[in-house]
Amino acid sequence: MSVYIRSHELRVSAVREMVLAQACLLKQPFTASQLEESCRTEHISTGTVYNALNLFVEAEIVKIYDRGYGQTATEYELNTTASRSHMQLICRKCGRRATFYDKAIMRLITERKYANFNMQNYTLVVYGECKICRRLAVKKK
Repeated sequence: MSVYIRSHELRVSAVREMVLAQACLLKQPFTASQLEESCRTEHISTGTVYNALNLFVEAEIVKIYDRGYGQTATEYELNTTASRSHMQLICRKCGRRATFYDKAIMRLITERKYANFNMQNYTLVVYGECKICRRLAVKKK
């Protein structure tokens, strides 16, 4: 962990290593509250968790995860190679999400040239209604 933190130009501390280790153990994406709860076993204060999380966002170790419609709490996600560019389906009713991969869309996005702009990554989020919510709506009628 210390090499990873140092590679992102942050000062290494035992507390930051513990917070990052706990973030790695959580199901992705996670909220600050979930990370704080996870860090309680390590006796790390709420303020320390939030400070470390803010530093990790600035250093791009963690990114803010945009869930979109109806989001009540900010969610975070480790900024891994797999999470840098991705495509997701999100249900507006229940919040379920599914990651999908479409070669045609990926090729269209990555091969597109933008004037005065060098793209580094992308996130495609498609909002709609999942199969379960559609079934529940039909049953109610």
